[in-house]
Amino acid sequence: MYLTDEKTKHTSWVGSYQTRKWNDVTSIIYFEKVYGGRSLLKRIKQEAENTGLKFNSSMIQENETHSWLSSGWNAAEKLNVLSINLRSLELKNIEPSHCENFTKNNIDELIDLDRSIFSPYWQNSRAAFVETLDSCNQNFLFKEYSGDSLVGYAILGATRNFSFLQRFGISTEYQHNGHGSKLLNSVLNFAKEKKYINIRLNTQENNEAAKGLYTKHGFEFTKTNFIILSTS
Repeated sequence: MYLTDEKTKHTSWVGSYQTRKWNDVTSIIYFEKVYGGRSLLKRIKQEAENTGLKFNSSMIQENETHSWLSSGWNAAEKLNVLSINLRSLELKNIEPSHCENFTKNNIDELIDLDRSIFSPYWQNSRAAFVETLDSCNQNFLFKEYSGDSLVGYAILGATRNFSFLQRFGISTEYQHNGHGSKLLNSVLNFAKEKKYINIRLNTQENNEAAKGLYTKHGFEFTKTNFIILSTS
């Protein structure tokens, strides 16, 4: 009922919500509230307790979590939002990473690579990649190679003149060799040349390595944080 590959919509008198598998390697259920208040959240919390299932919310702004917490949900992960103003950015003289339009045809290749980068909890599913595509008007895929081996990737989404670094990572085997800086500089140069105003991204609060990379390249923390809440 809940652990489906694609989003399924559920509607009742207490509210409406969508669910799917969190990803392909955990048994967590992704929960996205469409409408409803504490009654809906308490109902899902109770269902989780009765069935042994675990629901994790979509990203919720930190200042909007009160109804979740008061309904028995718990804060599972905190995500910091960072941004860079591209108007004042100087272009870097680098050999750019490969760039192409990101389409559904890229997903199969990225799923395997994604598993070599992220821990099971943070890995993407096909449905999550499709949702990434649908979230912006334009999407660009950057590929980082070591020789002939694909070792990292980034997805930049854009809507009007604003852009979003949707996904970014280097395979653990190839980290700390400059690939991350090269890939990020390629994204920054591309966005600057496209005349985008800024790039925003979010990353786990406890991921010091990622935050260090982003701030080193000019990103600054915003006042916005997101929380992922869990019934567990």
